[in-house]
Amino acid sequence: MEINGNIYDNLRHEDYKQFVETKGNSSFSADYLSWAVAWDKLKKTFPYATYKVKEFVVQSENLRLTLPFMMFPDKSGMVHVEVTIMDKNGDEHRHPEVLAIRDFKMKAAINPDAAQVENTIRRAIAKAVSMLTGFGIELWFGEDIKDLDYRAETLLSGDRPENGGITVDQNIKLDKLSRSNFVTSEDRKVVKDFMNKKPTEKSAENAINKLQEKINKKKEENKNETK
Repeated sequence: MEINGNIYDNLRHEDYKQFVETKGNSSFSADYLSWAVAWDKLKKTFPYATYKVKEFVVQSENLRLTLPFMMFPDKSGMVHVEVTIMDKNGDEHRHPEVLAIRDFKMKAAINPDAAQVENTIRRAIAKAVSMLTGFGIELWFGEDIKDLDYRAETLLSGDRPENGGITVDQNIKLDKLSRSNFVTSEDRKVVKDFMNKKPTEKSAENAINKLQEKINKKKEENKNETK
C-alpha cells in the first residue's frame, strides 16, 4: 500500500464495517472495532508502529505500586496509551489517548480488576489508531454528545457508593424487599435506618439474605393458612 503524505488519509476510507462487533443487551448496545483488527491494519500499513501504556505510581504508608492506569480518589480509573507511527520520510507521528475504565453497564468501574484494565487498554489502542489514521473513525462520531448524558451511579440517598460499602444494586434490592407486602412497617423502618448508616457490602449482603428468608417464611405461613 502506498503511504500518502497526510497520515490521516491513509486508512480513512478503508473498509472496517465487516469487522464491527456489537455488544450489549436490550437496554444498552454499542458498536466496537476490535483492537486486533485495528492494530493489524495499522502494522500492515506502518510496520514500525508501536504503542506505549503509561504507568502511574500509587504510594501509601507501607505500599508502593506501579499501575498501568491512573486511580482517582473514588477508586475509579483511567488508562493512558500512546500510539506512534513513522511515515515514509522517517518522521514520527504520535497520538495519546485516555479512556475511563468502565463496567458492563458502561459506568465508571470502582476498584477495576485486571480484565477491566486490559480491555480498556485495548479499546484505547483501537481508538488511538482511529484518531491517528481515520480507520473506523465513524464509530466514535457522537461519542462526546452521548457522554453528556452520563450520570454516575448513586445510592438511593443520592450519595456515591464508597469502596467496600453497600453497592447500588444492594441498595436497590434492599429497598425493593422492604416494600414487600410480607414485611412489617417496623421491619421497613429497620431496613431504612440500616441503609442510612452506610453499611459495608458484606453486612448489606447478610441483611438481604435475612430479609429474603423472612419474606419467604411469611409467604409459606400465608400459603398454609389459606389451605
